[in-house]
Amino acid sequence: MRGVRTGTPAPGRRTRSTRLRKPCARSLSDDAGGREVAALARLLAGHAHSGGAPWLTVIRFTPVTPRSRRLGRELRKLREAKGLTGEGAAEIVACSPSRISRIESGEIRPRVGDVMELLVAYGVKIDEEPGTSLLDQARGLREDGWWQRLGGKYATYIAYETEAVELKNFEPMLVPGLLQTESYAREVNVIGRETDPETIDQRVAARMTRQEVLRRQPTPLRMHAILSEASLRTEVGGSDVLREQLDHLVTLSRLPNVTVQVLRFEAGAHLAISSGFALLSFEQDEPPLGYIETLAGELFLESSRDLARLSAAYDNLKTLARSPAESIKFIKELSAHGT
Repeated sequence: MRGVRTGTPAPGRRTRSTRLRKPCARSLSDDAGGREVAALARLLAGHAHSGGAPWLTVIRFTPVTPRSRRLGRELRKLREAKGLTGEGAAEIVACSPSRISRIESGEIRPRVGDVMELLVAYGVKIDEEPGTSLLDQARGLREDGWWQRLGGKYATYIAYETEAVELKNFEPMLVPGLLQTESYAREVNVIGRETDPETIDQRVAARMTRQEVLRRQPTPLRMHAILSEASLRTEVGGSDVLREQLDHLVTLSRLPNVTVQVLRFEAGAHLAISSGFALLSFEQDEPPLGYIETLAGELFLESSRDLARLSAAYDNLKTLARSPAESIKFIKELSAHGT
């Protein structure tokens, strides 16, 4: 952790940059001009491809994840147990207080060496528990996820989804991404905000890869999906694409970890009539997360008040929707007789 880091960006990003051989009283990313420094680093990184500034690399997106937040929480507990403030810990390891704060919040994924320095500062042996487990967690965080090349909040959501143990998802107009066929997913992206063929291919491939969580071993993601009748009747890509999608839903419903319910038109108005949303749950003591995608962008909800509202809305929808058995029967009928 000692040394100035060049081009450290805003939360959710990191760089692989060369350490300058001088003490780090403050990190460049923590200065008032940190954003300008990060912007300059990005420009120089791009210039490196033409022969300039080869010592800088392109910034990669690394979203906050449950694992990075979990490691940060454990390090914070150890610091507090030692009776140290963030400023005190920063002084011992010669970095900025804000860097300690960002490690503890999960915004920065510390290197194994960084965690080792902190453990020593907190009087924790690195060859005994809990030191060994925390170092193993740090090593795991350094492994890149396939979603990082996507960037933005979409990658952040996938990072959370990949580590979730349970997903509750309501969709008012379209089949949820994890349950889509490749043809259906492509048509959805064609009518979306993206028009570049390469970007569409990338998004479709990402969606297909995302679906592996439903069959991962040894613990596949438990998914409970509530689909409005409109999502099953809306033609996306034509009748053949929709029929294939309906049959795919029937197939996926046979998985022991996938439950599908249909909210029929006859259920009337409900608490989530204007928007779809997702609720993700994680293992251990990681708090749940709410997610809403809108035309203006994505929202991540973490407050207990927001999560309570989403949970109440989902329970309301679950009560109004047809049972899983009735829902699959209805989907089969739509596939056989048309929508």
